[in-house]
Amino acid sequence: MYFQTCNILTFPSFIQYDIVRRVRELDLLGLTAEYGILSKLEKQGLDLQKIESFLPAVEEAGLLSIVGSNQQLLINGVAPLVVEGAPLLLPLVAGALDIGAPAFFGGAAALAGLDAYLIANNVEIPFVGLPAGVVLGLLLVPGSVVLGGVGVFFSGLKK
Repeated sequence: MYFQTCNILTFPSFIQYDIVRRVRELDLLGLTAEYGILSKLEKQGLDLQKIESFLPAVEEAGLLSIVGSNQQLLINGVAPLVVEGAPLLLPLVAGALDIGAPAFFGGAAALAGLDAYLIANNVEIPFVGLPAGVVLGLLLVPGSVVLGGVGVFFSGLKK
């Protein structure tokens, strides 16, 4: 499997996701270069100088201490979702970065519209009977908010 046991002195009885090995196996750096993600980010106004200017605000907001205190959750919960989904998401991200902020606003509207459609038509999950709009809304609504936030971020970066 893609999880490895940790050093007993560091994390007793925990199993840790091996991020570096999976990134190598999936060739995520090669895919990032192939799709031109970094050059597209620079075209949208996000370069290393801009990222460096955000670092004091990130530290002041206490985000680094939050990440440090929740590293097991991030490594074993969030990282597998991001790393394993990256080969499917990189082409979408590359296409959205070609378009810019309107692509992210459109994605946010599509997710919100899908959730509204599911709720308005009382769609249920088969064999379970739960309302699909509510259950899928747990993913669609935060996804819509994140995409809208990314759209606002990129529209604010334009010079």
